[in-house]
Amino acid sequence: MQDGFVQLMQTLAPDLAQEMSLRALVLERIAAMAPVGRRQLAARLGLTEREIRSAANTLKEGGFISFDASGMTLTARGADVLPQVAEFTRAIHGLTELENRLAELLNVARVCVISGDSEADESVKGEIGRIAAQRVRSLLHNGSTLAVTGGSTIAATARAMSASAPMRVMVVPARGGFGRQDVATQANTLAAEIAGRLGGHHRLIHLPDHMDEAVKQEMLKLPDVREVMELIQRADVILHGIGCAEENIRETKLSASQARKLLADGAVGEAFGSYFDRDGKCLLESSSIGVDLARLSSQSKMIAVAAGKQKAEAIIAVLRHDRHALLVTDEAAAREMLRLLTH
Repeated sequence: MQDGFVQLMQTLAPDLAQEMSLRALVLERIAAMAPVGRRQLAARLGLTEREIRSAANTLKEGGFISFDASGMTLTARGADVLPQVAEFTRAIHGLTELENRLAELLNVARVCVISGDSEADESVKGEIGRIAAQRVRSLLHNGSTLAVTGGSTIAATARAMSASAPMRVMVVPARGGFGRQDVATQANTLAAEIAGRLGGHHRLIHLPDHMDEAVKQEMLKLPDVREVMELIQRADVILHGIGCAEENIRETKLSASQARKLLADGAVGEAFGSYFDRDGKCLLESSSIGVDLARLSSQSKMIAVAAGKQKAEAIIAVLRHDRHALLVTDEAAAREMLRLLTH
């Protein structure tokens, strides 16, 4: 679909463009959430049941969705037009232009923006994971090494990961385990899950996330730990999430003095256990065993997956510190980043 046609429709028939946008949104969300009831969909999208009912009835009449006791689902015809619907949605919301602008401002090779707000609609996070999984798979081949961090967006990516045929890849955690994080979203857990879904192999780091420097150096002498560290540093692809500094500081075991200093120095973003200010300066390096950003192979491709308006500043900070091949985010975070970068 040409952006020019969409712009013309918005100019000549804004009411029609708005109605088509609503139907496209409803169709996309039904695809992501099926089976889903009208009330549940209305609550998730922040729309009235009347708006959902009107759009759904029209889609049903066109043969794109069906109703049953469990809720609304896509028909074969609906599934066939879904790619064009997604393209229309991107065009009418200006997402391609937004991606190109952010890639330029952030010096990122490519930015993928998913329509919606993951903080308001959980299904958006699932779509972020699906797109991130596709991009990661496209960069992997037999013999590749993938390093992954933990977190909810990386967990969504892991759930969406698959391969049409087993891939001879090695998956490793990009850092040690989290002492307080849910086991299901720890780097070790997600590395094992992704390896299983791709048909590859994995190695784990059975060490706490934070440790004294002297202890850390002793641990690095262990053959098993040294082997994983070598795999991490020469990883072909590094898949990681991004955290808000203030939130992560509250959840970690940093001393009160460290926490106060980080916040006073302007820490806004966290990745790999390290903290960064608005300009991308690293204020505190991770005390965990894991990826050393300064020693990464020049061939490593960094992929960041993070979403939500509240993370906009954190994403900017982390991407300013290291060159990334790809950022996958949602529309809410993307528009807030554009605002912060242009004002």
